Formats: sequence, C-alpha cells, structure tokens
Amino acid sequence: MKTDNNQIEKWILPKPINGDEIYNCNLNITLQKVLIRRGIDISNELDEYLNPSQLPNPEEHFNELSISTNRIIEACERNEQIAICGDYDADGITSTVLLVELLSILGAKVKPYIPSRQDEGYGLNINMINEINDNKDSLIITVDNGISAFDAISKANEYGIDLIITDHHKIPNRNLEIFSLIHPERTPNNSPYKYLAGVGIAYLLARNICYKKKYDINKSTANELFCIGTVADMAPLRGANRKWLKEFLPQLNSTTNKGILSILKKLSLDNIAISSDDIGYKIAPIINAVGRIGNPEHIIDLLTNDSISTIDKLTKECFAINRERKRITTVIEQEALEIALTEYRSNKQFLVLTNKDWHPGIIGIVAARMVDKFNLPTAILAEANDGNFRGSIRSNTKLKVNLALEECNDLLLAYGGHSAAAGFSIKKKNIPMLKERLNVIAHREFRNIDLIKSIKPDAYISLIDINLDFYKELCLIGPFGIMNPTPIFWTRKCKILNIYKLKGDHLKIILNDGTTSIEAIKWNGSIELKTNDLIDVAYFIELNTWKNSKKIQLNILDIKKHNKIVDLKIHKKIYQCQLDDNRNILITNANGQCISSDQYKTSKNLSSRQMLFAKKILTFAEIALGKVA
Repeated sequence: MKTDNNQIEKWILPKPINGDEIYNCNLNITLQKVLIRRGIDISNELDEYLNPSQLPNPEEHFNELSISTNRIIEACERNEQIAICGDYDADGITSTVLLVELLSILGAKVKPYIPSRQDEGYGLNINMINEINDNKDSLIITVDNGISAFDAISKANEYGIDLIITDHHKIPNRNLEIFSLIHPERTPNNSPYKYLAGVGIAYLLARNICYKKKYDINKSTANELFCIGTVADMAPLRGANRKWLKEFLPQLNSTTNKGILSILKKLSLDNIAISSDDIGYKIAPIINAVGRIGNPEHIIDLLTNDSISTIDKLTKECFAINRERKRITTVIEQEALEIALTEYRSNKQFLVLTNKDWHPGIIGIVAARMVDKFNLPTAILAEANDGNFRGSIRSNTKLKVNLALEECNDLLLAYGGHSAAAGFSIKKKNIPMLKERLNVIAHREFRNIDLIKSIKPDAYISLIDINLDFYKELCLIGPFGIMNPTPIFWTRKCKILNIYKLKGDHLKIILNDGTTSIEAIKWNGSIELKTNDLIDVAYFIELNTWKNSKKIQLNILDIKKHNKIVDLKIHKKIYQCQLDDNRNILITNANGQCISSDQYKTSKNLSSRQMLFAKKILTFAEIALGKVA
C-alpha cells in the first residue's frame, strides 16, 4: 500500500489469523493476534510471556562469575580500594553508579572513573590505569567497556592490578590476560542472559554479590538503574531483560535515589506510571547529554548524592546541558542534511558525512536522524582534540555496521560497537578510502534488498475499541522496546473533525471513524490536511497524562488519504479490493475479472484450487479493508 509520506512509502499489512489460533483467555482478541503474529503460541506460552518465570542460577551460565564475585567480596572485606571504570553514555553511567553505590553500602572503598569523550574517547585507557595505580587501587572492574582495551590491559598487568571486565561488546579474537571476564557471549545458546547490556551485566554481578553476602539488593537502587541503562542502550527486551524490566519498571517512580527522583520531578514523571518510552525519550537523553557535551562526573554526582541542595543544583546544570545539546544537534543536523542529500542523489548507499567543526558528542544523534530520513547506514565524523577524527555509525537494520568496520580495520585507529551502532577513530587522510569502501560494502549487502522504508502494522482496530481498559491490557504485553516493539495499529476512513498546528510543526487532530471520536497527534506533520478529509492512519496508542489528566490518544506514525479501493500485492500480482454497498468484499484482478465474498460462498463454477486461492485473497482483503483485526 503506497502512502503520501515521502519517508514511509508503504505499509506491509499483517497476515490473517485462523480462528483456531485464538485462545479462550482474558487477553483481548486483537492483542492475542498481535502476539500470534510475533510468534507467540498463545495456548502454551501466554502465561510465561505475561509472567516470566524465575531465571536460572547465573553462575551456571557465566563460568567466571563465581571467581569474580568472590574476588570483589574479598576486596570489600580486606578494605582494598576498588576502581569502577565506566563509560560516558547512559548505559555506562548507570552501570558505574550501580556498582559504586552497592559496593559502598557493603563497606568497600570504591571510586568511579569515566573517560573524557573529547580527550580520551571510549573506554578503558592508559591514562586511566596510571591514575588508578597512583591512587593505589588494587582491583579494577570495568562496566560496559574494556573488552578491546588491549594497551590498558597490558598496563594494568604491568602494575599488578587485578582486572575484572564486564562488557557486552563483541569479544575480539585475541587472548585477554585479565583476572576474569563476564560477558553474555560466553553464555550457553538460548541463555536468558544473552541480551544483557552493560548495566545488565553489572546488575547480574551485583545480584550475585548480594546473594553471597546475604544482602537484599532491593535496599539499593540497583533495580531502577538497571531499567534506565537497559532501555537507554536499546538492549533487546528478551530473557532476563524482559523479566527484570517488567518487574522493576513499575517501581521506578518510588525510588529512593534522590537524583533519579529529581530528574523525574523536573520531567513531570514523578506521579505517573513510567514506561520504557519515558526512559528512552525523556530520562536517558538527560543522562546522555551530560556525557556527550559536559562532564559525566556531574551525572554520577547527581545519582550518588544525598544533599538536596546539591541535587537541585546538579539537576539544573544537567537540564541546561541538555538544552544546549538540543541546540547544537539542530545546527549539526541541518548541515549534515545538506551533505547527505548530495550523497544520496549520487547513489551512495552508505552515507559518510564529515565536518571537522562538528561536536564529537553529538554525531551519534545526528547519524540516527540521517538513518531515519534516508533509510541508509550513516557515519558522521568530527575532529577530536587529538587531531584525529571520531566517527559514529548507525545502521538501517539491513547492514551490520560492526562487521563493516571489521572490513575496514586497516584504515582505522580503533573501532567497536554492535550491529546497529558503532564508533571508530581514524586519521583524516584515510577518510576518503573509508568512504569508498563502506559504499562498496553497502552496495554488495543491499544487492537483493528492498530499501523502501515501510511500516508493519500489527492489527486493525476500530476507534471505539480503544479505551483505558484496552490500554491496560496493551501494557500487559509490554514493556516495549527492541525485539518487542510497541504495537502499531491502523484504522481506515477516519474523518478529520478538527485539526490545528502546535508549536514545532506538530499537528493535533480529532478523528472519527464512524464509531467514535478520539484525539491524535502527528509529530513533525508535513502532509497537507484539512477538516472533513478522510484518511487512513497507522499509530501507537498512548496515555496522555498532561496536567495530571489521563486520556487515551493516538500517536500517528503515518497518514494516507483514504481510498475506497485498496491495492493488494499477492504473488507479485496486484488485486484491487473494495467494499460494496452491502459491505461485501469485491476483488478485481489485472484482467478485470471480479469475484465478491458472497459469490465465493455460493459459486459452483470455481475449481477447488480456485476456491482456495479466492479464499486466500479474501482473507487478506478482510484485513486491508478493516473488516477484521
């Protein structure tokens, strides 16, 4: 189905669901269909999906977890000084704070170390090791980094400092001379711990320490920090991530962490049920902003401080930094967009955009926005303080950017990351060669791939069926995020009763599909609409809590002008379908031959094969025309 939006060119409608797949349970049938389409066996897996069972003993899944735990407990009991070496993003910050807080409670002498983004770049480095040695720390625990810090590892060994690495980035094909490694890649196949982010590994370690010390981890704020870091790092919501987030997220706004409470209050989230979207779009950007363009020690101080006056001061500083981050981002995005358009029109399939004056802390955000606009993997490069260039890459999900960087490793000074996001450093003279090579890789990988941007609605729904009860059931199949995305619903033939522009080119719309009316919002709305227009809409269902009121609203992803005739593509052939005056379905093929749903039921002129094919087309048409979910 083609759309009127320049970015989203088609909707890929969901497959029909057989009636025998629906289970007699308390979950709404439309939501059951969402889960079935996501591969959930409703009759056998629903209970486990809604209420995940207990996790296995982590020491059976991480071979070196036991010796790591014992070494840390020993350090606490011997009054050794422990260094927690983190990173400047939200995952690294929450991981650092989590272990600093817990180990301090257990009596350890512990100090956080975060590298400077501008001066040192990502992860553990020699300067950090030298400082740790000068401080006479005898144990280093890395969180969310360290797996590729070979020079720093060698320096730690030279000083005789025990090094425990907890990380989730790809393990290099190289022997690591360290005390121990806790990494999800080392777990068995199908382990529920496979998807943990950096904060997840730190949390797992903390839980194990608490178990052996007979300390209740709920007396710390580790649960809340786990939620923030996991969502911020876009970790897949499977296994342990899903179970813990589902368990802890409802408790987030009752945290005892005064810094988190201060952030929530400033964001007006302190009196509502906090969702993963609230973390991803509101809380995490505050934390990330400080690491991007400010001093990450500010956010660590905020999250570990008990002084109300200090917390108020730090909160104001962090929010001011975030406002500045937004301003810088807007400027860089406009400049990057001009370069990207030229690259795109030149048939580049891996956008590599460079400007020495761009802020290295912002380039990751801008790379993600270029991917949104062009649906192509994008690298944004800026000059760092050492004269080399830092690059940040985001993928369109169709190319694994960490593997692409491996193919370019001879051009790079350093690199690392995931399939969807990665970073690197490079000498200026090598940038043209990198640009050419990444484009060759992208053309190779995309040879047989459709790059048209599309959305995949999960189910059709009438507006009258969207209410608070439905929303509560929708929340039951959450939390939503990577590998469990927020369901997309769609509705046909919605009449615009009212429409008005909000600040920032956003649209507020009142819609009625003939069953009831509902409020909707379209962010960055560019399509021309007017009152009484008939439109089809694809959207998320949200709870608007503005000014303490609770009201369901639609967050519109895409709009297309309504047409009573819908084109269906089945087996590379186009069929037109529509409803007649009696609401029977009428299907017309490319040769002008027609069949209606009532004819299909009574026809004696169709062969058994034709009957089966007609039934198949009609079941798809039922969804396309909004007759079934």
